[in-house]
Amino acid sequence: MQQPNPLKLDLDGLRSLASERIVRRGIDYFKEHRVTDISYDERSIRATVEGSRPQLPYLVDIGLDQDDEILVDCSCPFDWEPACKHAVATLLAYSARQPVDDMEVESAADEAIVARAKRGRSEVLVQHESGDRWFGCWDAQSMESRDRGLPPWRVEIRSVGERANHCSCPDFATNRLGTCKHIEAVLHKLRNRAPQKFERLARQGPPIPVVHLAWDVPQAPRIRVHRPAKLDAALGAVLDRHFDERGFLQGELPQAFFLLQRELTGHRDLLVGSDAMEHVHLRAEEAQHQLRAQHIRREIGRSGGQLPGIRARLYPYQVEGVAFIASTGRALLADDMGLGKTLQAIAAAVWLREHEGAQRSLVICPASLKHQWKREIERFTDLGAAVIQGPAHQRDAQYRARSPFTIVNYELVLRDAAVIQEILAPDLLVLDEAQRIKNWRTKSAAAVKSIQSRWAFVLTGTPLENRLEDLYSLMQVVDPRVLGPLWRYLLDFHVSDPRGRVLGYRNLSELRRRLAPLMLRRDRSLVRDQLPDRIQHQLDVPLDKRQVELHDSALQAAAKIAARMKTRPLTPTEENMLMAALQRARMACDAAGLVDKVTVGSPKLDELSRLLETLCIEGNHKVVIFSQWERMTAMAEERANALGLGSVRLHGGVPSKHRGALLDRFRDDPSIQVFLSTDAGGVGLNLQAASALINLDMPWNPAVLEQRIARVHRLGQREPVQVVLMVAQKAYEARVAALVASKQFLFDNVIRDEASEDVVGVSRRSIELALEALGEDVEMEDPRDETMDSIEPEIGDPEPAAAPSTSAPARRKRPTGPNLNPLVEGLQSILGPRLERIMTAGQGLVAVVDRVDDEHERQVRELQTELDLGVRVELLDARAAAALTRLGAITGEVIHERPADEPAAAPLLDYASRKLEAAELLHGQGHGEEALELMLQAMLHAAAHRAALEQAPRVEDAAVWLFGEAVPKGYLDMDDANAITRAVALSHVPGLPGELIRPVNDDARRLLGRELSP
Repeated sequence: MQQPNPLKLDLDGLRSLASERIVRRGIDYFKEHRVTDISYDERSIRATVEGSRPQLPYLVDIGLDQDDEILVDCSCPFDWEPACKHAVATLLAYSARQPVDDMEVESAADEAIVARAKRGRSEVLVQHESGDRWFGCWDAQSMESRDRGLPPWRVEIRSVGERANHCSCPDFATNRLGTCKHIEAVLHKLRNRAPQKFERLARQGPPIPVVHLAWDVPQAPRIRVHRPAKLDAALGAVLDRHFDERGFLQGELPQAFFLLQRELTGHRDLLVGSDAMEHVHLRAEEAQHQLRAQHIRREIGRSGGQLPGIRARLYPYQVEGVAFIASTGRALLADDMGLGKTLQAIAAAVWLREHEGAQRSLVICPASLKHQWKREIERFTDLGAAVIQGPAHQRDAQYRARSPFTIVNYELVLRDAAVIQEILAPDLLVLDEAQRIKNWRTKSAAAVKSIQSRWAFVLTGTPLENRLEDLYSLMQVVDPRVLGPLWRYLLDFHVSDPRGRVLGYRNLSELRRRLAPLMLRRDRSLVRDQLPDRIQHQLDVPLDKRQVELHDSALQAAAKIAARMKTRPLTPTEENMLMAALQRARMACDAAGLVDKVTVGSPKLDELSRLLETLCIEGNHKVVIFSQWERMTAMAEERANALGLGSVRLHGGVPSKHRGALLDRFRDDPSIQVFLSTDAGGVGLNLQAASALINLDMPWNPAVLEQRIARVHRLGQREPVQVVLMVAQKAYEARVAALVASKQFLFDNVIRDEASEDVVGVSRRSIELALEALGEDVEMEDPRDETMDSIEPEIGDPEPAAAPSTSAPARRKRPTGPNLNPLVEGLQSILGPRLERIMTAGQGLVAVVDRVDDEHERQVRELQTELDLGVRVELLDARAAAALTRLGAITGEVIHERPADEPAAAPLLDYASRKLEAAELLHGQGHGEEALELMLQAMLHAAAHRAALEQAPRVEDAAVWLFGEAVPKGYLDMDDANAITRAVALSHVPGLPGELIRPVNDDARRLLGRELSP
């Protein structure tokens, strides 16, 4: 049996090194990706860990003494426990990189199981609760859950060798893996206690028959039985009648299971799992629900739009919507904004109250909409509605009142979730603007999903904003089973690179099929004849000089940080710095004063004054103005007031109880012609009093833009609506505008009924924009390139240094004075075919080569010293030179260029040949793994040469490049791509037999032989 690795610790091992407080902080540091660099061998680990001072990371060194005891050395001052939080984070990062014992990864399901096993060992505390310690019940919970006072989950161990166990946690119920981190934590503890007994019991199987729900089988889930070697004859006869030779229950559910239960009466030496029984009961409930849903649809459909208890006549499409969500019971109503989702939800809630016993409805909405919901409920019904607000003791009393409708905002749910469940116990849950929980990782989303209710209406006009994961999070509230576990969802519908970056979406027709029974979406075409025209145009506004300085400086700072994402996740500090830099760039697109707090005015504000003069003074229109920045709305208000226009302004700092008065003033007061708002007013508000809308900045998300527009262009609007989009010309904001179309395309092909696309691609540039919003800046700048220091600001500066303007660069003169011919001839002699061109830059020269190496730099320095011309020469690779030229740092003349008919150097091919030669030598000496790595590098460099790249793609990026660029553009054929992909896969397999390495060698020789042939 393989000896355990003393450096790979589980949670118990970590707790032997440090207190729970330190372990908990170390877990947080690990999850926050604060371990930025790590290296290790068999007996030591070295790492850099970001602490409270990002500029001064801590150095951690962990090793083993002669007795294999762990010794920790960290540069932090903490020394009163054997290990600090930085060491704990380092040990976790190390363990995360190690394989899980006896777990082979052959599929995405295996990867998901391994991930849960690793989390179970590092996060979960387990304790035996009842029954046999090997086949009994355990309590399991994470340290975080225990700190929050949450009860532990119950784990039933039925087998240590088969996935027949059960856990009461939500992940086990939905992941379809037959395990979870809690089960894996218990199994790990059992294995560590007695490894030999564990292996023996794994081979023997459970001691008594176990009927359970199996997910790791075809056509899952299926009810299955595991039989021990010895079995009572009478019980065996019963099982033979009901289960086939593979152990699967025969017949249709639920009848087949109920027949089995009758025959098992009196047989005690058998365990029928709760998961199997829950599955059967669920199937029975589904059959009953389908019959009930048909009845509800018929009854509502007969109403003719006049439902009892509702003081409004519904349009036919609204009747259909009420029937859909009421009959489905748990549904997503994704109607376009302005089609009356609120009224449909109220009508369905009233119907369920009168006919199905839904006495208490809980409405969760943004704070700005709480009082609007109350007004709508009281307008359309005779039922009471309570708005939850005030300190905790007042909120408790409000919940205890158990009003027919209780209205609370998302932020309060985070505080009151337990109270809501215990005191209010809602029958119906209504989520308005449900995109607020699109990120399932947030505590707010978790709190909302913790509220149990029989019925649930999820309302949003934008069920999908940026990614398919948004939709997944919403459907977890509706029915967590319909889209399956997240790991499977990502596999089925995403096209990703090895690092998890999304390249595109596939199988969208299957996704639409799954959503159809639970999601209803109608767009404005239903009420087009009832809506006035919408006239929309984009106004491109140039940046002034100060805006350009701030904008370019911020983008350069952001690009430098974002480039690190190519090699590792960003630390929390780096993420904050990146977002701060991007925010400065966006703010600079509106007005320099948003960034420097000094500059007055901007071209956008000037354009706004002209628009207000035309629309409000000359046209007597009411206008809504949106900006993401509260300070920008204040500047805009100053312009409106300067024109003598009355205005009101809404932003996040305005208490929700005062917002209704602002809306009333804008609607009813003729002197108030301008309504200014941040995106705090972008959802749910009715602003039909206006007939024009001006967007001072372009939202990153197309859904946010539509939300802004829908505040004005909606049912009840009687005039044509003018929509103006101000976009900063040739700036970051223009890139944002370019991405909006691709996001809308994804939305349309998932949500709309008439969608036809099954695959939606995301371009490489769109990926960079979507994740980092930096486009070419990420691609072209290399933070390791020392030549960039002269134009990039220092990371973390509160006011980054201004970048050279790209709009009007100063023209630099060619160096004058000494004769440069000897210097140019010397450079040609040293650099040979690698020299592409020589350019002037200031009072020096830039020699552009295919690749910069130390030897050439040394020879060029010696040449300068020997000639003593006083002219400095810098070597740049072609990529860096292109970036500096675009940024205006190199603007001189080309004084030498390689002739077009002169062959270029082939350094990548030379490198590939040397690597293959070394690989074959190592393979012949029995060093297979080392040889395989060199063969793979040879193939990647040969492929990069064929594609005329300057450097080979990294191994982890190979699949993305091969199938996203190399094959589609014809650089390589599919056989070449498959050969490289096979080599990549084999490189991750330890101890690979020699017979599997030889075909890789043949593929490498074939690929290189083609490139070396004339």
